[in-house]
Amino acid sequence: MQILVFVGALLASAALTRWVRDLSIARGWVSIPSSDRHVHTRPIPRLGGVAIFLTLWCMVLLAQWLPGHFGVREFTLPHFTLKILGPATIVFLLGLIDDFCGVSAYVKFAVQAGAAVLLFCNGVGISHLSFLSGHPHLGWLVGLPLTILWVLWITNAFNLIDGLDGLAAGSALFSSLVTCVVAILFHGEGILFLTLALAGAIAGFLRYNFNPASIFLGDSGSLLIGFLLSAVALAGSQKSSIIVAVAIPIVSLGLPILEVAVAVSRRFLSRKRIFDPDREHIHHKLLGRGISHRQAVLVLYGVSACFGLFSLLLLNPGGAAIAAVLVVIGVGVLIGVQQLRYHEFLELGRVANRTLNQRQVIANDISIRRAADALESSLASHNSARYCGTVLNLLDSMVSGCTYRQNCQPMLSFVRSTGSVGPSFNFFGINY
Repeated sequence: MQILVFVGALLASAALTRWVRDLSIARGWVSIPSSDRHVHTRPIPRLGGVAIFLTLWCMVLLAQWLPGHFGVREFTLPHFTLKILGPATIVFLLGLIDDFCGVSAYVKFAVQAGAAVLLFCNGVGISHLSFLSGHPHLGWLVGLPLTILWVLWITNAFNLIDGLDGLAAGSALFSSLVTCVVAILFHGEGILFLTLALAGAIAGFLRYNFNPASIFLGDSGSLLIGFLLSAVALAGSQKSSIIVAVAIPIVSLGLPILEVAVAVSRRFLSRKRIFDPDREHIHHKLLGRGISHRQAVLVLYGVSACFGLFSLLLLNPGGAAIAAVLVVIGVGVLIGVQQLRYHEFLELGRVANRTLNQRQVIANDISIRRAADALESSLASHNSARYCGTVLNLLDSMVSGCTYRQNCQPMLSFVRSTGSVGPSFNFFGINY
């Protein structure tokens, strides 16, 4: 009967999204393109999060009144309102205020952290490290900061990728479906209900949000979805195995997590403020390579689907399979980021390559110093033949350490042809 939750949420979301869109247009609650970061060219409503929020509460109330028809036994409304939907409502209201009035990044983080604290107090948080031997229990001094960090990361990750029509909602749909599968396998009834309702709400909303979109998620929607997925991952981790608790949530949310990691890293390397918006996100880079808006979204849908598939492969308990999946993901991420050609990472690679080659640079410098000492000795002894040979050796050492050796080599050849050097000799394996 759980399929009724998804279908009911889908139909309710589609109807509510249409109503919110028409109401927003009539009241002038629209997003006007005002900067080069915006990819839309006409005013579009940005209150899609309202439709998703109302859909979730409608499904919760229906499950409260008709528990037997939704595959939920002994369903209690406070379980969701206090543990997950209560803090989620706070985050939704924060996003709604931001959609209308604008809120600073610091206020957003403070309110989101407060919602994460409430989530932790309700028993949904990081309380133990399941990937360590003995599953050590964490006190609140460690568990609470980790919970806040996780919630802030995922919540704002979906806000960052909400830059193309349907991108954030589609990525969230893939992650929700993965969580549904895991909940079915591990008999997480409450988590299954909530994620099915969320997946249905997102699917119904995508009918109007996919390119060309007639309504946007807005901050109310992207923050709500991100917070719910982070909370569901925390709730599922408390009753799951090690891999389910740690690896699967991270991999299934791979695209938004990668977006945050890339954004923070490149802004740090370029000495920019972490919270300053720009046009250097992954989806902007794809558009810059000449592909269309819809193609960019479909490419990132494929990336999200791959992350979701790989996360499900982690359910296989074999260590070799897990290692293979993680290696494939790591290599894929490195290749993908390299293809986007971020200037910050290209420069970082150049510095790393220079650091790795530092041993050769040191060896060349030592050779030059030794040749210089020999040159000084030959000058002191007034030995012209030895002097010319030492000059050649010195030049050869300089050429060996020259970055553009092909440009330095003619200088050495000219000195050889004009210098007064005796019979051929060998220096560092080169015959003269």
